[in-house]
Amino acid sequence: MGIYFKGSKLGFTNSILYEGKDGYKIVSKAIIKMKAFGDTQNTSFSQECYLTKDLKTEGFKSLYEIASHRQDISGIVEGNKLYMNITSGGAVSKKIIDFDNNTYLASAIELVIKKHGLDIGKKYTLKTFLEPIQTIIPLQIEIKRKEKMMIDGLEKEVFYLEEHFKELSSSIWITEDGEVVKETSLEGLESRKEDKESALKFEGEILPVSSFITFSLIRVNRDIANPHGVKRLRLKLKNIGNPDIIIEDQRQKVIKKSRVESPESGVIRNIYDVEMEVKTESWESEVGSQESSAFSLQPLAFSKYLEDTPEIQSNNPDIKKIAKEIVGNESDPRLKHSGASLWSKALKINKWVYDYLEKKPVDTFSAVDALKSKEGECQSHSNLFAAIARAAGIPTKIISGIVYSEDYKGFLYHAWVEVYVGKWIALDPTFGEEEVDAAHVKLVEGGWEEQLKLLHFIGRVGIEIIEIG
Repeated sequence: MGIYFKGSKLGFTNSILYEGKDGYKIVSKAIIKMKAFGDTQNTSFSQECYLTKDLKTEGFKSLYEIASHRQDISGIVEGNKLYMNITSGGAVSKKIIDFDNNTYLASAIELVIKKHGLDIGKKYTLKTFLEPIQTIIPLQIEIKRKEKMMIDGLEKEVFYLEEHFKELSSSIWITEDGEVVKETSLEGLESRKEDKESALKFEGEILPVSSFITFSLIRVNRDIANPHGVKRLRLKLKNIGNPDIIIEDQRQKVIKKSRVESPESGVIRNIYDVEMEVKTESWESEVGSQESSAFSLQPLAFSKYLEDTPEIQSNNPDIKKIAKEIVGNESDPRLKHSGASLWSKALKINKWVYDYLEKKPVDTFSAVDALKSKEGECQSHSNLFAAIARAAGIPTKIISGIVYSEDYKGFLYHAWVEVYVGKWIALDPTFGEEEVDAAHVKLVEGGWEEQLKLLHFIGRVGIEIIEIG
């Protein structure tokens, strides 16, 4: 299948199904080509997965490559558990998740849909494992209708399906034999069945990375001059489906939630405008002014913000070595700390990561990957900071949200961090900010499972600037 974005060729996917007497093997490959800084950047994915005759998962092997970065994932299902080895930057992490007989690999969904049948009007939900982010999601399937479509020069009857996950929807056209011939998702992203020669052919200019940046850009009603100097920002988030997912903390507060009335019909729609106020913060203003800046880290309360993960490898020897070089030996996090001491260490790590990593629009898979390659975008900076900080005993979480860009005159999606130093205080290692400006709006916090909540916002949310201070 050829992959296109707004009519321009992005790449292709190829999938081969092998059937044996005991089950199936699916071999998949995908390649995406985009241009960044004048050079063509290849992103590739290849996978083998093994299924029983009734489509239960036995195991899989995946390889992801982005430019010079690679990640290998292998998984085996034993009982109701999936045991994975994840290799990134030469470092191996292990992960175990619950994986029952009603959970399916994303690459096997076509077979599963065929197994459930293509009865028009039928609806059901599948627990689907997304291999790239090692997360299980509920995927709703609805068989909508039959349509006519030209396939290989012939008009054929196909089934039109819709898939729904959170706020993200995909449209799928599938033959009676269970072969997907077309799929659209997001705005302008499309895959369609082609012969091998057409799928492999790239005609014209390779699409630049900036095309996706501008797709996700949230334009605003007024420019923000010097956004890194903004101390207070009042804004309205528009077209919000669920206003209760907006995060409030000492940096940002919700002022008002208003259900929106359609200007055409006067009908009240189930979307909201959420008015907010965001301000800058610093350790000195939030914690340092208190009489005592000593506090106790409770192991259970902070354990997940100190843990080693496949993306944040805080127990890796190279990460621990760098942490020691930057901040020195750190005491047991269960003991009392000086907030001033931890904050001082966090600032050193923030500056080190900002100076160390070259700012490039290239994804890295993990903190160790970023450490070894010395390059990456905001997620790379945040993962590396979090790994070093956790290795130094500083509770750290990844934050995702939006930040104003002077270059693009609007808000772009961005990642930064928060550290616990008596209170949660934000830092931005990508920009080197020690006092995160008010043009940073937090939308989600945490790992991949939480990051998926961004689907509530991408391509949907609008912003109105009310006041800049």
